[in-house]
Amino acid sequence: MEQELIELLLFAKKALSRGQSICAQAIELSNESDQHTELIERTWPKILFVRNHILIQLSTMERIREFLSVKIEEVSSCIKDREETLAKVSLDLQNIFQVLEKCHIDEGILKYNNEQGKQTTLFDYIDHPSVLELQKLADDEIGEIENLGSSLMSTAKTLSNTIAELASLQEAALSISLDESTTVFSDTKAHMREDIISKMAEILTSLTNHYDQLGEATRLCQSDPDTQLDISVLQRDHDQVPIILEELDESLDIVESISEEVRIRMQVYSSVQEELLKLLLQLEKFSIPGGQADIICEKMISAESEMKSHEQKLATFFKELMSLADWYQVYAASYSHLVLEIERRKKAMEKQDELYQELLKSFEDSYDDELQERNRWFAQHGEYLPADLCQFMMDPPSRLLVQLEEQPRRLPKLSKATVKKALEDIHERGDSSSS
Repeated sequence: MEQELIELLLFAKKALSRGQSICAQAIELSNESDQHTELIERTWPKILFVRNHILIQLSTMERIREFLSVKIEEVSSCIKDREETLAKVSLDLQNIFQVLEKCHIDEGILKYNNEQGKQTTLFDYIDHPSVLELQKLADDEIGEIENLGSSLMSTAKTLSNTIAELASLQEAALSISLDESTTVFSDTKAHMREDIISKMAEILTSLTNHYDQLGEATRLCQSDPDTQLDISVLQRDHDQVPIILEELDESLDIVESISEEVRIRMQVYSSVQEELLKLLLQLEKFSIPGGQADIICEKMISAESEMKSHEQKLATFFKELMSLADWYQVYAASYSHLVLEIERRKKAMEKQDELYQELLKSFEDSYDDELQERNRWFAQHGEYLPADLCQFMMDPPSRLLVQLEEQPRRLPKLSKATVKKALEDIHERGDSSSS
């Protein structure tokens, strides 16, 4: 029996040693997990802080992009409005030019001005190249605004790509969910470890008790070899030792698994923090003095100033073009009034000529009558009177003259067709001034 007890004791000793080693490993792993958990707990708020700061920065960038989009929309709207205005005034000018080209100057006026074959229509008398140059200047200004819009669109696209890239980097960096608190994870894993290690400690205690019991039985047997001991219970405990050691191994595996999970979580959190800090550094480069944010702001300020300048120039050009369109409309109408005014003046000159002839005849008749009357008087009485008595009676009668202050120039002879067309044009325009 003594030999049997010694064998059981040696086996129990080995089992206890192995159990102690397994438990020591479990405790060591648990301590490492505690350190990793502590690091996770310290890293977690840093991740949240950096991530929130990144979100604020990205939100600021997004607002800048939205503001750029608004400015681009304003520029596009301005371009559309100015193009429509230029198209309308250009069409108005084109229409009035066609009217002027169709309005042929009367041959009588051309002959009078010695301009036959040179300027035969009202269109020939306007400075058409200057109008085209003014239209080109307006179109060039619209082109400058389009270039400005393209520059802003390019800036907005670059900014959008930057935002998308940074957002993608943030998403890639966040390989963990920020909705779940680390406390839940840490507490859950800690409770699991504590439960398992507590059970392992109980198992180790049972192995220790088994070893102590075998040691006591062996000492009793050695002190009194003839003593008969009942070791059936010890034998049954001995039979359970392999199963107990297997349970310890399984428990150690679980502790190792939990420890590995915590270690991986710690590495992931550290990696996330590192990647987020890199991303934050890129964002800070965006907003540093002289960085992309400053460049974008300078572009927007410059664009605002340039837009005002271009719009002011366009307003001036459009005002001149519209004024020209109105002017040429009046110019076309004024030619019709010129025709009627020529006819009116010709009639007035004819009346003046008739009056002139009437006055001449009246003055001549008055002179002849006076001369005859004086001759009659002289024949009856004058020849009997001494000359030195009434010398003054020998004076001839006064001759009245009609003198034109300024000889008018001859007016051109207009065709009936020209006069008729002028009347029709004025009537069509509803211009009452023709009367």
